[in-house]
Amino acid sequence: MYILLTVVIYLTAVSSINGYRGPFRRLLPTGNLTILQLNDDPGEPLYLTPYIEQGKIEEARELSLVDLTPYKQQSFSGYLTVNKEYNSNMFFWFFPAQNGNKPDTPIMLWLQGGPGASSLFALFTEIGPIYIDANGYIQLREITWNKNYHLIFIDNPVGTGFSFTGNDQGYARSQEDVARDLYSALTQFFQIYTDYASNPFYITGESYGGKYVPSITYKIHVENQNPQVKVKINLKGMTVGDGLCDPINQYQYGDFLYQIGLIDQTQKSYVDLQTALMRYSIEQERYIDAFHLFDALLNGDLLNTTSYFYNVTGIKNYFNYLLTEEPEEQSYFVSFITHPERRKQIHVGNLSYGSQSDIVEKMLLNDMMQSVAWKIEAIANANYSVMIYNGQLDIIIAVPLTMEWVSQLNWIGTDELRRASRKVWKVADPDPEIAGYIKTANNNRFFLATVRNAGHMVPYDQPRVMLNLLEKFLSAQPKSQ
Repeated sequence: MYILLTVVIYLTAVSSINGYRGPFRRLLPTGNLTILQLNDDPGEPLYLTPYIEQGKIEEARELSLVDLTPYKQQSFSGYLTVNKEYNSNMFFWFFPAQNGNKPDTPIMLWLQGGPGASSLFALFTEIGPIYIDANGYIQLREITWNKNYHLIFIDNPVGTGFSFTGNDQGYARSQEDVARDLYSALTQFFQIYTDYASNPFYITGESYGGKYVPSITYKIHVENQNPQVKVKINLKGMTVGDGLCDPINQYQYGDFLYQIGLIDQTQKSYVDLQTALMRYSIEQERYIDAFHLFDALLNGDLLNTTSYFYNVTGIKNYFNYLLTEEPEEQSYFVSFITHPERRKQIHVGNLSYGSQSDIVEKMLLNDMMQSVAWKIEAIANANYSVMIYNGQLDIIIAVPLTMEWVSQLNWIGTDELRRASRKVWKVADPDPEIAGYIKTANNNRFFLATVRNAGHMVPYDQPRVMLNLLEKFLSAQPKSQ
């Protein structure tokens, strides 16, 4: 088996074509960066950690205020140092809810995937209050999570987007590293913005965020058990959209691709062989071998190849099988946020955007095929709220593959969720369209949802439906939680 595995990895790697980017890496910055000129004034990066240490909380808060004219809504941004030895700093951008701060207004952290994809992608293309049009101007988003929820976007892990490290040892190698740095950033955040510290806190994300979200949720849960903890975060739950959480039970593509008509029986046999080898590698804890098999079969990331899937289907967009290419508008924000005037407004100075993202992915290579299912089990068993949702049209994290790994979870609601009726869901009764399907368990603390007419980025494809799903999930949670 070892010789066969090695040969397969070699054969699938030899058809390298420069410049090919696989699906997870497509969320890395690919728009046109605005190049700084000699006379530009991008300002200076704002490092807030020294202000916290000196007790200058109000000054830190005032300095972090963002003046994003003509956008008038208040927001805050800056850097939080998570490792002084390696000069590791995480960039955040915080948008208080447009409808004000009430004690029960949820505060939500969004974590993009990749690994190495900036969370500003979600801010500008999915859930934030603003987006950038084709001419580079700010526009108000009609449907935004920010109307009733506080939103924090953090470029995670260190090295992603505007976040950076000054030493190779500062990059995360595991989910424990990711959670450690995020936890440091969050505890500092709540020391500055103290009026939000008691609000119900939810962690959200998508794609490879399916690793990050459970990892930081579990980390907060553990830290909150310590009576001496300096900052106790009011953790309530987590949501994951189209997430990579449990690769050994997710990567079984043959039946799915065949049944939606993208491969024939001969091609299915090859896909089945590759996924069997992938699963075998994971079982043997040869996670990098498993990743290379996945990369050559579908992902096409670090081997710099056209994947087998692309070769037999001609489809580049693994996020929505009805589309061949990704929408161009998803990259408009990159030139906007790297413009010198905007750099000054959001306090990043002349620091690069996305230059370390490839390194982030390579450093997490051994993490790719490892599971975080056990963390999700622990979170659900501790009665936190959990929502797993999936776009019906996704390929890379397909609905049946998500259903499979969720069904393998061993937690207090396992049997109840399996027996639960899958309910048809509409945003409003008069709607002619079905929004999707929902199953719940554990007194509605666990939601499992499929969103129709949506791919990998559900909030982008179906913003109204996704917001309604989020509202249904939050409103269904027990009040005594």
